[in-house]
Order: sequence, then C-alpha cells, then structure tokens
Amino acid sequence: MYIRVYNKCDGKRTSIILRKSTVGYCLMSQDENGLREKDPTRLCPVCRMPISILAVRCRFCGAEVGRPRKEQETFTVKDLGGEQRSTYTVSGNVTEALEAFISEERAQIETKKRERQAAARKSFLRRSKPDNTSAPATPPGVVLPELDETSRALSSSAMASTRSRTARVAQGSPLEIVGRKTLIVAGIVAGLILLYFGTDFAWARIRNLLNSSSVEGEFVYPNRAEEFYASGRPLVEVLEESLTALRYNDTPENREIADKMRRRFLEDVEKNAFAKPFDMYKLNEASRQINRAGQVDSNSATISLMDEINREVGYFKFVLTRVDDNYENATFRLNNPFLQEKEETVSVGDMLQGRFLVKSITPREVLLEDASPKGDGRQLLAKRMEAVIAFK
Repeated sequence: MYIRVYNKCDGKRTSIILRKSTVGYCLMSQDENGLREKDPTRLCPVCRMPISILAVRCRFCGAEVGRPRKEQETFTVKDLGGEQRSTYTVSGNVTEALEAFISEERAQIETKKRERQAAARKSFLRRSKPDNTSAPATPPGVVLPELDETSRALSSSAMASTRSRTARVAQGSPLEIVGRKTLIVAGIVAGLILLYFGTDFAWARIRNLLNSSSVEGEFVYPNRAEEFYASGRPLVEVLEESLTALRYNDTPENREIADKMRRRFLEDVEKNAFAKPFDMYKLNEASRQINRAGQVDSNSATISLMDEINREVGYFKFVLTRVDDNYENATFRLNNPFLQEKEETVSVGDMLQGRFLVKSITPREVLLEDASPKGDGRQLLAKRMEAVIAFK
C-alpha cells in the first residue's frame, strides 16, 4: 500500500510505504529521488533474519531483541575534511640535528668501549702499560684550538715525566725484582717443609692417641646372657646377647658363655622340631628361631641344624588331594622345595616321599607313619585339602 504526502517544509513530495508483515505494517518513507539510505542490519537472535541495527523488536518473528548498542564510530580523512593523500617533507634543520645527535652517541659508545677494554687489560695483567692511543676521542665536528709553543713544550715534558714514573713503578729496580723473587721462592720452600713435617707429626699423634685409647680406655661390654636366661627370655635372644658380648670382648669367659648358650638353644630347637606327638606349630617356630640365629651365628653346628630343620619343614608340606573309588590309591600334592616331584600317588604299604609309610586309606583321610630316625614312628593323619596333623 502506498500513501503519497506533500512536505510543506522543503517542498518535496514524500511517499509513505506501508508494508505488511507478520506483526503488522512497517512504515517506510520514499522521497522523489527514491528510497532513503537504509540502516545497517543485524541478525535476529531468534529467527536469524536481517533486521535494522536500531530495531528493538524483530519485524519477522516479533521477538524482542533488546536495545541496540551504540556502534563504534569511525572517521576517515574525508570525514575530517582533509586530503586523502598528503606528503610530508622533513625540514633541513631537523635532519642536521638528528645527524649531530647520532654522531655524538656513536662517539660516546666508542669511548666507553675503549674504557672497558682498558679496565679488562689492567685486571688481567695487574698493571697498565702506557698507551698513546688511550686519549679520549674528539667528537666529530668539534675542532680543538692549536697550542702555542710554550703550551706544547709543557705538555710534552709532563707526558714524558708521567711515562718515566709509570715505567719505574711498573718495572722497579733490578735489586727489588731479585728480592721479590727470592722471598717468593723462600716462602714456597718453607711451606713445603712445614707441610711435610707437620703431616708426619699429625699422623704420629693420631697413632699414639689410638694406641693409648685401645690400651687404657678399652670398652668392656657387660655380658648379660646369664641374666637373660635366668629371667626366662627366649633362648634365641640369650644366644644373641652372648654373641654380642663376645664380639666386643673376645675373652675366654665370654667364649665359654657363648658355647653354653648355643648348646642350650640348639637342643631346644631340635626338641621342638621333632616333638612327639607331631606339632606343626612347634616345627614352624623352631624353623623361625634357627633361621634368626643363623643370621648372627656362623658356628658350624648352628648352620648344620638350620639346614636340617628347613628340609624337615619341606617334608611336611604335602596335601591329600584325591582318593580313588576303591580306596586303594591316594594322590598327594607335594610342596617340598627339595624334591622335583610335585605330585605322588601311593597305596597302602608305600612310602610317601620315601619317608612316610602309608598305613590305611579311607574316603576322606590317610593314616601315615614317620619312618625317619628322629621321627621315631610318629603317627600322622592327612585329611583331604588340609595340613597334616598328629594322629592320637
């Protein structure tokens, strides 16, 4: 729908355009030269259709889009009233000033560099040598006035005296040089002599102290093995105490006490290991004690009994796993680390592991007899999947 109106102010005819949309009619103006310049657009966050950046409601879906934010204004050279292209010529005075400044900076840098080099040479050589080129450089562009005859003579004589004084201080007289070298050599020789004799004296003193302390202040460890035994302490602790006292003081008395406590300990271990009736707990305890004693006692009797007890424990690590239907054969799983066989099937009258005589076989257990010399006919009972126990 188009509506044409007449503007009295400027005398132009303006067309009002009503455009139908989903939410009503949108008003647009049109002058004689055509539609006016459109506003920048943005996308509606709901329907994603282009709407004016100044709109507060979408003209397509009717959703409120919030108040528009003020766009960042950008200005061009044309907007500011200037020319698009311009050239700038640097003034000659500016160029000359820059060149003079650069020259002065370079001169200062070179001067500082030479000063650092001279300081490094002095610190390395411990003395400075006269250098005719060490005079500060004259910055470019600066002209020094010429000296007259009198000034040049005074300058030459001052420089000559300075050089001679510096050379005398640096070199010295021949006698002074020889004296300094002689003192240095004498000091080195004296230091070596003192070091040699001082070392011998120190080692002699240390040896004397060690010998005197070993003879006069010998440490005596109190042997409390008898006290431990009387108080009922475990025999393995009594043996350890006697061996500790023997290590500190190897005397006939301490050796006698150690031998006596060792015999008592070994007798007790053997008694528990071959107890009658058989007791698996006593056997394991005897194995634990003899292995503990073997860590501190290197006596042949202790080592021999330790090996025997460990083998004894291995013989009793068997389990009954199966009995046949006729109750004639029984199968055992062997966990003996000293045997290669891991399973053995026996019947009545056979020897299990070459040591235990099979007396009888029942559906759930097997009766055995210990045929070893120290076993002395102990009766054992092996139940299915259980550890062996004494048969009473």
